[in-house]
Amino acid sequence: MAAPVTQSPAELSLWWNTLPPELLTPIGSPLPGDTTADIAIVGAGYTGLWTAYYLLKSDPALRVAIVEANYAGFGASGRNGGWASALFPAGLNALARASSRSDAVRMNRAMFETVAEIGKVATAQAWDIEWEQGGTVVLARTPLQLESARAEIADYRSWGFGEDDYALLNANEAKARVNATDVLGATFTPHCAAINPARLVRNLARTVVSMGAKLYEETPVTAIEPGVLRTGSGSVRAEVIVRATEGYTPSLAGEKRTLAPVYSLMLATEPLSDYL
Repeated sequence: MAAPVTQSPAELSLWWNTLPPELLTPIGSPLPGDTTADIAIVGAGYTGLWTAYYLLKSDPALRVAIVEANYAGFGASGRNGGWASALFPAGLNALARASSRSDAVRMNRAMFETVAEIGKVATAQAWDIEWEQGGTVVLARTPLQLESARAEIADYRSWGFGEDDYALLNANEAKARVNATDVLGATFTPHCAAINPARLVRNLARTVVSMGAKLYEETPVTAIEPGVLRTGSGSVRAEVIVRATEGYTPSLAGEKRTLAPVYSLMLATEPLSDYL
């Protein structure tokens, strides 16, 4: 994986820049040499940290080691758009073609539950992640967009989803949520929350370490082999290895074509007025 960066965490994004000092304090340390674990996880983003969280919650005696090239939350987990959403990049029909109709519905409902679970864990752990589950509103401002919105909701109904999951708003209902101009209607789903992603990932990392996980930061993994992780400062041997590198996967040996990293750019503005 890529070498550690020397950039200050506070310079990574708006989210990092607004973190309180206690969340900027280093959580882990570099791997000091060879070690062993029951489960070794490569990557300290959401995928790796949530995996460690639920493993240790299931069995607190597990020896879990997390190896991170930079520091917990360095990648997309700490600098994304700031929402936890159940919206999926593939439609239900595409999911059904890949598996089955019932699996597509279960996948969609699992996404609903996942959003809610983040909020529940944050509350239980007393994390201040600026959680606000206000849902997703997609405005229709032309007749064609309104027709598309109606068709979208009708399609969800055909899959068995009711008003509580996906709703069609009229013009007044839509404007009550977003005071935009020329609004004819909107679609609405409650399964989305605004969050501060850096607060979430840093709190999650601190909690996982408090549960007993070993977090080795500034330790790039050079190779993943059966039962062992190779790094420049030692090896981690484990019966189970979890590759949680996500967008950084192509930087691993032999994985260049496994995933195609995609990124987007975010702009931050001053907070909008209550009028909007």
